Amino acid sequence: MSLKKSEILYKEALKDIEIRNYNKAASAIYFSIRRELEDAVLKIQNYIPRRDDKLANVLKHLGFEEESELFMDLYELRKKADYLNENVSKDEVLSALKKYEKILSAIKRLNTST
Repeated sequence: MSLKKSEILYKEALKDIEIRNYNKAASAIYFSIRRELEDAVLKIQNYIPRRDDKLANVLKHLGFEEESELFMDLYELRKKADYLNENVSKDEVLSALKKYEKILSAIKRLNTST
């Protein structure tokens, strides 16, 4: 059985953290959780919002307001990693992992209720 794309991205993020590639890890963490959320949303509705804030709003309207905000935090960190002159720190990426786990837990609860 092959891994889902989201699982591959998460494993890559963990490897990137080990070798101190924090920018790459932050981006992979975001895209991993985005893919998980997109898969969950497709089970509920037949389209995925393209904009990140709209995707977060779906999560919010399903009763996961805190996780919606955490998702947007990961999005902002990804923008920092990919576009800004600043680098993502080890502390930021470790915090991102915690946010990822909290969002993933909400998505799993959502998947079991649909």
